[in-house]
Amino acid sequence: MWSVQALVVHLLLLGSILSIYFQSTVLSDLEPLSTLRDLGLEPPADRLVVFVVDGLRAESVLANNCSAVPDLRELFLSQGLVGISRACPPTVTRPGHIAIFGGFNEDPAAALTNFGWNPSTFDTVFNRSRNAIGWTQDVVAKVFTHLPTGGAPLRFETFTRSDISGGLKLDEWVFGKVRQFLTQEENVRPLRNTTSVVFFVYLADIDLAGHAYTPYGPSFEEKLNFTQRGIRQTYDLFESVFNDSRTAYLMTADHGMNDAGQHGGGGDREVETPFMLWGAGVNRMAPDPGQNFTVDNEGLTLPLYQLEQTQLAPLMSALIGLPPPMNNMALLPLGFLNASAQYEVQALHLNAMQLLAQARILIKRHEDGILYALLPKFEDLDSAQIDQYPQRMKYLVAQEYFDEARKISTKMAKEAQRCLEYYHGYYHLPLLVATTASYLLWFYLLLVQLTRESVQPRSARRGFRTWTTLLMTLGGLILMELMILQRVPCLTAFYLLLPLGILILGLAERPLEGNWCMCHFSVLHLAGIVLPAGLLILMAFHNSHIGLLYLVMVCLNNRRAFLHPSPKFFLWLALVILLSAILVVKQNPSWDFITDDIRVYVGNSHVVYFSIVLSVIRPLILRHRHAKRVWVINIAALLAAAYGIHQWDTNQPVCTYVYVACWSYLVFAFLSIPYSGTEELKRRLELIIFNMLTVHIMLTISMASLFVQIMVTEFVLGLELYEKSNMSLDIKDQNQDGEGDGVQEVLQNERLTSPVNHLRLSYRYAALILLYFYVSFFGTGHWFFNFTFKPITSRLFFPQFSLHLIAAFILLKIFIPSIIVISSIYALVSFGRKNARSIFICLFLMNDTMSLYFCYFVNNRGSWQKVRESLDHLLVTHVFIILLLVCSWIARGFLCNTKEDKPPTRADVANATSLVTESQA
Repeated sequence: MWSVQALVVHLLLLGSILSIYFQSTVLSDLEPLSTLRDLGLEPPADRLVVFVVDGLRAESVLANNCSAVPDLRELFLSQGLVGISRACPPTVTRPGHIAIFGGFNEDPAAALTNFGWNPSTFDTVFNRSRNAIGWTQDVVAKVFTHLPTGGAPLRFETFTRSDISGGLKLDEWVFGKVRQFLTQEENVRPLRNTTSVVFFVYLADIDLAGHAYTPYGPSFEEKLNFTQRGIRQTYDLFESVFNDSRTAYLMTADHGMNDAGQHGGGGDREVETPFMLWGAGVNRMAPDPGQNFTVDNEGLTLPLYQLEQTQLAPLMSALIGLPPPMNNMALLPLGFLNASAQYEVQALHLNAMQLLAQARILIKRHEDGILYALLPKFEDLDSAQIDQYPQRMKYLVAQEYFDEARKISTKMAKEAQRCLEYYHGYYHLPLLVATTASYLLWFYLLLVQLTRESVQPRSARRGFRTWTTLLMTLGGLILMELMILQRVPCLTAFYLLLPLGILILGLAERPLEGNWCMCHFSVLHLAGIVLPAGLLILMAFHNSHIGLLYLVMVCLNNRRAFLHPSPKFFLWLALVILLSAILVVKQNPSWDFITDDIRVYVGNSHVVYFSIVLSVIRPLILRHRHAKRVWVINIAALLAAAYGIHQWDTNQPVCTYVYVACWSYLVFAFLSIPYSGTEELKRRLELIIFNMLTVHIMLTISMASLFVQIMVTEFVLGLELYEKSNMSLDIKDQNQDGEGDGVQEVLQNERLTSPVNHLRLSYRYAALILLYFYVSFFGTGHWFFNFTFKPITSRLFFPQFSLHLIAAFILLKIFIPSIIVISSIYALVSFGRKNARSIFICLFLMNDTMSLYFCYFVNNRGSWQKVRESLDHLLVTHVFIILLLVCSWIARGFLCNTKEDKPPTRADVANATSLVTESQA
């Protein structure tokens, strides 16, 4: 029951944090506004052609007097406007296209899917157009094609990179498809008299060339020259086909890239994208921006305009007479339209009305609440002002007071933007406070449970049938009713009430007798919780010195073994030093030259082959006893894996027999352990280690298995040394007291039943489980800022890509070391086997302290890497702790039907006694 409770609470705490930072801000139930034609105004353009050059940064166009784009330079020397549009991080393809065509920056909820998908539906320029034709890559088309289109589906011709042979040939394919479409009269004839048409031309090669050659490489410059010439030729083709001067053109990019050819962050080179606007409806004499750029070698300068990337959406809409997309958050830039003052004012008015429509939903939701008068509100805009605005604008336009109308529309649009920002973050602070309270009350609940576990005999809990619980429940119902009347969103209301629910659980755990307000041994709790959590945060997550942390912690844990050195001790110490060195080298880029030199002579597969050999030799060296069938099956499975790896490395299809053998062994490895017939705990543990390491090798692509084998061997040796040191301490106490076996047994029982010792051991083993989890996590090559699922991990189990199966195998690979560690504690340590609940309560306390810390440092905006890293921190500290609990269930299943520890033999006692005597001498 307690494990189910922990599972539910951890999922709720994770959901509470996600509700703070990753709730969708995209509003639904919006109604489209009238078009400018419906208002009796003729737009300056009938059609719009948008060229989106993926990955093209502004510097690549403007540098060296625009010499990299000579054909486009001829255009903007005679017509149009040139400028820089600033993208909002993360600078990747999907958010960039949504900003351009939707008018808002990608919803924070999309960060949960790595900006690959968003469950919210939103409006775009394509939806408003009702006549959208495009040539684009399939991944870009999927951003828009799943959205409601009002009965007019998008006519996108798509391609995948695998469809087109040859390097950097995607743009050539697109230009060819556009030319093919425009040269067929049956395609063009229906469009000649059609208005508000949008043509979308997506060009992907510049991004690929930047990744491959960097923006300064000659191959990149050659590709840029080809692409810009293709844009110019496509423009000429459109002008010859639609020879009516009613076509507007926009060339821009979804994002830029840094000097290394990468993007995703918030650097100037990544966020600054070029835009070039020309053709029908574009005002060549736009207001002077106060900044110029040099066009040619003769020193000619032109104005350089600055826009936010999201402003392109209302600007494109206004050019062809459409209202902005319903979810647009940007303001129409003034002075860019070659149209009458009335037309520009009405376009700005539609922009303001569209923003006010969104603000009205949030304001009305707040004003309809029963506590509206008592709660904070946005003072500069309310429903009455929104209702008065259309009438005021109608009067000003009728009187031709266009300057005044322009000022009022701009003011109202900016107030609407501020209002939306205010109400989107309205519950941020209350949710953060509620989440913090939930964590603190969860800590209280765990400490109460741990206190009850440590005191023998264990006292009964009070349960839920108390007056306090009843009053708390009634208070929660009253608060819930108030939130419903206040129209607080359901999910937000649930997480605001979560602390009360956890408090009720905590009060139910109070013992029937004794002081329940404060937990005993507060200093021990503080040290046991904060010290390991703080060290892991500092060493593993921030300073990347987990190798040092590992070395110090394991040496302190086995400090008594240093007093009685033995061959086993020196072997253990050598393994500790080796593991620490590997972690230091892996986590510090300055030491990469060591691994680079090794890779020159040793390939990844050679390391895996060595791991296979070591997995067979290791149990022989350590004198593990296995049945003959275990040796035969494991060696056969390893040989099949080696053959499959050889086939993979030589680019041969992996044999079907290898797949069958690996799947068969995977089933055998888990099911054979509890039914092995081995009842001795140590022999069962040896079988667990042998089988699990064999499975781990099948999932390994480099030195991960070698690292895990060394770590597991070190951990088991360390546990044996620790238990032996404890036995020596017991005998030393016995000798000092001059008593016999009866006193020794009493001493041991007192140590185990002492509340202080119970807590100390619980925190010790919990810290070891947590430490070795992160050691194996980092040591096998997983990093929080680059944690990806590699299909090669499952190369021996199935030939086709399957995301869910790959994810399952990755998690299995990550948690096999933890299964072995927990099984070792249960098998070799009597306390660990009998007090698993106490150990995991301490594990929850340490881990959740880290979770609470990371709760305050979540990034939901900005650099893709920063957003991803903060999300990885949350998921690792919340989800992986649940999987560690699952590992404990697996370990218990593996160790079922085994006998309890036998008392130490005379030889063990004599050996320990001699060690004590030598130390006293």
